[in-house]
Amino acid sequence: MGGLERMTSAAPLRRFAVIGSPVGHSLSPVLHGAAYRALGVDDARYERFEVGAGELPAFLADGPGRELEGLSVTMPGKPEAFALAAEHDEVSRRLGVANTLLRRPGGTWRAENHDVHGIAATLRDHGARSVDTGGVVGSGATALSALAALLDLGAATVLLTARSAEKLAPLHRFAQEAGAEAVEIPWSSHHEVLRADAVVSALAVEGARAVAAAWEARGDAGITPPRVLLDVLYDPWPAPVAAVVQQAGGEVADGLEMLAHQADMQVRSMLHVPAAPVATMLAAARDELARRRGSAGR
Repeated sequence: MGGLERMTSAAPLRRFAVIGSPVGHSLSPVLHGAAYRALGVDDARYERFEVGAGELPAFLADGPGRELEGLSVTMPGKPEAFALAAEHDEVSRRLGVANTLLRRPGGTWRAENHDVHGIAATLRDHGARSVDTGGVVGSGATALSALAALLDLGAATVLLTARSAEKLAPLHRFAQEAGAEAVEIPWSSHHEVLRADAVVSALAVEGARAVAAAWEARGDAGITPPRVLLDVLYDPWPAPVAAVVQQAGGEVADGLEMLAHQADMQVRSMLHVPAAPVATMLAAARDELARRRGSAGR
């Protein structure tokens, strides 16, 4: 048979992943996979890897991370991701933690933080486009991101409360450096944080149950719901704190919305696209949660 054969070669596969410990429950592969399908991206794969505290440098240098172009970073790796990066976006530099790593030419890494965007975008979706007084329940990296988001939405005053008051020190410093007033609410009166326009609960499930029980126990005294409360929990839903606020007539948002907005920005950075299909990604994640609940019930 005469003629020249046309040579075709497939584009090299771009590999991305979510890392953390534990990471088996992560919905990031669902969120990113839904974005890839909607955008028609067929030369990228998104995986997950268990990477514990202190293991990130070795994972990137000698493990599967050598082949990755970008990572979504969950705890406990966020401070490590920030520390090892050669370049930082403005948000990660402000907070000292990163939830995204992008490989740079030469093999070094760029750190980005999209947690703040995820929280702020979710609050905006629920009507809090500007905030005078913000509130944060809890401490740690997520609470710090929540504080930054509230300040970005215009909060001049922030109400802070946590079981261990000393853990609020980084939040106090951050608010002070931003020129905002930080008011500490004693843990025994944590319901008073609901005086804020917008509140973020950054509590883990056990702490959230205790707080919700205390708010319910107020009985006739009740609670006054904020304009909107974002509960970073999402499974099961409604989460304990969100359920109490919702029952009192307040607007609530769940952590899955926050994750979808975070993933939107990660997809933009990783794939170099102008936007990701947030609604499609969120729907896919909700479907996956429903599937998991159904499987657990059988």
